[in-house]
Amino acid sequence: MFIKNLWVDSGGQVDRLLDALRGHLDQYDLLPELIYVVSAGEANVLQDSRVVEFIADLEDGGHNIRFVGSACTSFHAAVLSFSKCSEAEALILNLELGKERQQECLDSLGIGVGPDQDGLDVLVGVAATWICREYCETHLCQISSCDILSQAPSLSGAPDLVKSIKQVISTSSSDDTRVVSFDIRSKWAKGLLKGFSHSDKASWLPSIEEDGWHYLSIKPLSELISYYIEEKVTDLWLLTLGGGGRVGCLKIDIPSPNFQGFLSRLVNVEKLVLEDAYIDFSSAQHLGDTLGQDYLSHIREALRYPKRIYRGRHNQIFDWVLGAGSWRTLLEYQGARHG
Repeated sequence: MFIKNLWVDSGGQVDRLLDALRGHLDQYDLLPELIYVVSAGEANVLQDSRVVEFIADLEDGGHNIRFVGSACTSFHAAVLSFSKCSEAEALILNLELGKERQQECLDSLGIGVGPDQDGLDVLVGVAATWICREYCETHLCQISSCDILSQAPSLSGAPDLVKSIKQVISTSSSDDTRVVSFDIRSKWAKGLLKGFSHSDKASWLPSIEEDGWHYLSIKPLSELISYYIEEKVTDLWLLTLGGGGRVGCLKIDIPSPNFQGFLSRLVNVEKLVLEDAYIDFSSAQHLGDTLGQDYLSHIREALRYPKRIYRGRHNQIFDWVLGAGSWRTLLEYQGARHG
């Protein structure tokens, strides 16, 4: 699998970021029919009608929209989903929009900026990644491997996860390979890092999130730009932590005409009804916005990825499917609900 091109923009309000994304997409005469939309906060991002309208416009333009995710490893989820389909190419759009909505997901898990929390502070942004199967020498890079590892809910869960990370990295490493750290401002991250020796980490490149800013699912893409494109480090393992005990492992190399594709792996897909997820988040928002009640526990309950039943399932992704109608129908429902 290859990345044909990549674009990222971060910081600012929803309108500015969506306008920037539209401007980027408008420069292409023809986009892939298949478009993955991902967001670490799942359907919470859809509480903003501007986001839904943007997606509805894409669908109206003839695109097949897939809303998939797996916390902050949602880019990995889209890559894994694409690896199991027959399309030749696809576009992955990361919509980490709306500071308040994204932050409350982290705060609901106790890792955000609330009192006595870990201190992860959301940096909103958008990204567009064009992926394809066929080699071309002009492609940006090659995705040689992609996995979402998961920590089991047991006493040995953390050391077993560290062992799995080491195994995955060892399958495609040489003296030139550099690993980008998953270090972030969280107790869990610090605990996992203790499982790697000083020699293990001696040549690791620093995580882009060490200062506390949290890029959500855009972290590996921002690091790809920083290290692969700008610093010319062309043999990279990008490690990304995701909520619910996940670690995304993404191997990036220079495109090779001899690449046979990464090894087929089991992908656990949970299909869910998008409207149900939307209503769960909307109901939680109503408690906070209208009734002034503490609603974060309801946000946590609406989120799918933290649920214990998924712990220990590697390559677990979520695929939210419209039960009926279209994205335009969802937008009309949203207008009626808030009108």
